[in-house]
Amino acid sequence: MLLISIIVAMARNRCIGRDGRLPWHLSGDLQRFKQLTMGHSLLMGRKTFESIGRPLPGRTSYVLSRDAAFNAPGCHAFGDISAALVAAEAAGENELFVCGGEEIYRQMLPRCGRIYLTELEREVTGDAYFPPLPAEQFQRVRRVTLVEDETYTFSVYERRG
Repeated sequence: MLLISIIVAMARNRCIGRDGRLPWHLSGDLQRFKQLTMGHSLLMGRKTFESIGRPLPGRTSYVLSRDAAFNAPGCHAFGDISAALVAAEAAGENELFVCGGEEIYRQMLPRCGRIYLTELEREVTGDAYFPPLPAEQFQRVRRVTLVEDETYTFSVYERRG
């Protein structure tokens, strides 16, 4: 069975991006992203893929786009989420990591079983935001406070029931 996990970093005001980029740099969080996702598959929207600029090594990338002609070299492109999920499961994936952007997070939140969440302790001005987490549906099972260039929290949430 395919576990759908969201992996996201956000500011206190839920900001996740500005002008197609992360509006901060936390090397420890980027290393954690790599460690957690290596050897797995990533599901992302076209804009997120274009902001990264290439498929990430050691991972299979599924890119969603409304443009039927969209082609992402080295990736699998899909026009809808269901087709991407079927392909990931058919490929034998056990955990699919949803890594953005805002609209993909919004669509996948009701389907995900786990959330890996990094929270900055400051507000950031941006143009992309993570949707509110339904507290009655998720339970925090791990929380670690880290200090790098700034203090931030890394948490893991599991879907209740």
